[in-house]
Amino acid sequence: MEEEARKDTVFRLKIDRESETYEEFLEELRNQIQSGSENSLKAMLEGAHPADIATLFRDLSLEESLYLFRLLSHEEQSYTLIKMEEEGLDKFLDELSIDEISLTLDFNETDETTYLLSFLTPERRDQVLSKLSKSDSFEIRSQLGFRESSAGRLMSKDFATAKLGDNVRKGIINVRKKAKEIEDIYQIYVTDEDGVLKGFIPLKDLFLTPINTKISKITNYSVYSFHYDTDQEEVAKSFKKYDLVSTAVVDDLGRIIGRITLDDVLEIVEEEASEDILRMAGVSEDERLSTPILQSVKRRIIWLNVNLLTAFLSSTVVAFFEDTISQIVVLATLMPIVAGLGGNAGTQSVTVVIRNIATGDLTFSNWWDAVRKEFTIGCLNGLVLGSITGTMIFLVKGNPVLGLVVGAAMLVNMLVASLTGSLVPILLKAVRIDPAIASSIFVTAMTDVCGFFFFLGLATLFSRYLIG
Repeated sequence: MEEEARKDTVFRLKIDRESETYEEFLEELRNQIQSGSENSLKAMLEGAHPADIATLFRDLSLEESLYLFRLLSHEEQSYTLIKMEEEGLDKFLDELSIDEISLTLDFNETDETTYLLSFLTPERRDQVLSKLSKSDSFEIRSQLGFRESSAGRLMSKDFATAKLGDNVRKGIINVRKKAKEIEDIYQIYVTDEDGVLKGFIPLKDLFLTPINTKISKITNYSVYSFHYDTDQEEVAKSFKKYDLVSTAVVDDLGRIIGRITLDDVLEIVEEEASEDILRMAGVSEDERLSTPILQSVKRRIIWLNVNLLTAFLSSTVVAFFEDTISQIVVLATLMPIVAGLGGNAGTQSVTVVIRNIATGDLTFSNWWDAVRKEFTIGCLNGLVLGSITGTMIFLVKGNPVLGLVVGAAMLVNMLVASLTGSLVPILLKAVRIDPAIASSIFVTAMTDVCGFFFFLGLATLFSRYLIG
């Protein structure tokens, strides 16, 4: 019963990582590692999914992780490496010998091998490739030559094909041969005699068709494919748009050279989302928990300096109205309300617009619809919040003119926030600058400057009704 409980714990590692049960299991695992009880450790990990073993490595030291890793079979090692987080994977691979790495690659598809080799230094990469067969080494080297974050780098070169002139029997034989090498086969791709992609056949149709039927008669010619240089973000969008499961990758002549499957795309979606979140905060997408402090400071300081310049611009606007503020001190306590709400409204617009750009819903053909919608939302929010804020100021301060000034400034700043929040990302996209990197800084600067200017400007204009 105790052994079964241990196995159950392993299977639930990912779910219960924060639970006491997991901590107890982890502590026992460490004790067994220290005592060198290999049989007990193998029993504890028996039946565990590679993803759960990779999760364990996050909480174990490098030395402990390596000890456990070397107790696994080469096949288990292969899948565990693929499931490990990118952070620290390069250090982990550096601790493995060339022979250890090369032995695990026998169980990987070409895209997985390419992924792992990208974490090695060029010298160690060449040493690992020299251990592979000439054909495998050639395939991997050619795939490493594709642009990073492209369909060519993402694809697997393991796929099943049949020619238009073949019969179904030949197609089934081809699938059976490839099934020994490929983890998942969803369809067989159909080509002409020169290898040019012509269509595909779902496996269900292939196996349910009489074996002497010509492949050309059951081929679906409405095949979707990617050029090898297509950006991985475009690949992810197309998979979502067309509900794809597996898609071919072709060269300049339309010949099939690989395939991309849904599991690869799910990783892209997570990667792209993480990049956008980090960029919106002015942080490099390469930054990790293990990134050296000075390197992190160097990456962040650039956009912080830009932010500093915009802050000086805002303070210059405030300084222009020093006399008004000195005469009506209450304005100093109300300024953050106008600027702060404007900044939040701008951030909302920026986030929505950038997301729609990223998903492909917003393009240069329908940009005006986005701007018009955000402007309308800003107008309505400005009227509601301006009315509420103005009324509250009147009730608290007893001055209707002060409430009117604050409410009007709030309305104007909401309009500025919605306009800049929708236009800035689109303009940055037009000049080929990633909107996620700089949009929030410029939008916040505009809402601060305009908020202070309109609020203090209106206060100066109506100052005789506010003094006293």
